[in-house]
Amino acid sequence: MSNYIFDIETGPRSRTELAECVPTFEAPSNWKDSEKIRAYVAEKEAEWFQSAALSALTGRVLAIGYLDAVTDELGYFASGDEAADLAAFWHLVAPTGYLNADLIGFSSNRFDLPFMIRRSWHLRVPVPAELVSGRWLPSQCRDVLDCWRCGNREDSVSLDRLAQFLGVGRKNGSGAHFASQWATDPSGALAYLANDLRLTLRCAVALGLIAQPSASQPSLSSP
Repeated sequence: MSNYIFDIETGPRSRTELAECVPTFEAPSNWKDSEKIRAYVAEKEAEWFQSAALSALTGRVLAIGYLDAVTDELGYFASGDEAADLAAFWHLVAPTGYLNADLIGFSSNRFDLPFMIRRSWHLRVPVPAELVSGRWLPSQCRDVLDCWRCGNREDSVSLDRLAQFLGVGRKNGSGAHFASQWATDPSGALAYLANDLRLTLRCAVALGLIAQPSASQPSLSSP
């Protein structure tokens, strides 16, 4: 069975799609300066749209990255067609409709997989059967963050901090900026995603979640 390291990057849906969802923001009632009021409302709207990327109800998948832990094959589904990208990823890991690979991510059981499943439901994209057939995700879904927690759900750590702690690298940006970078510098955005995939793999190996890739395979030292 293959081991696929995977990660998604998300962004808000269009303002047209979200027009009915945007709250009405108002400055404090004792404010009188119209310019300050407009700036305040604009800032709050911008914050809301940024946070919209974190929910499947208001966000969308911009890019899905994957890294084969055995062959070191690195790839992306980032065509701009969300439904097609989701379908392509599900076909990669479950070509017959059932998983033929372990899916390894960081906070992936809490965020990435639920987000992808819910967006797939919205877009009527078939989801691998094991992912929606029970109360829990199947054992093939292996989360580096869950491994780090050692059973204590209250413990948390960022990928960047964990990678530093384990001595396997650093992040080269922030997911909060992915959507804006994707719009202006797609290659740079994908480089950020690739680095996150490699950090996740190195952390998974360091924690013993997966075996060290064969020395005969390409080096994991490059971003």
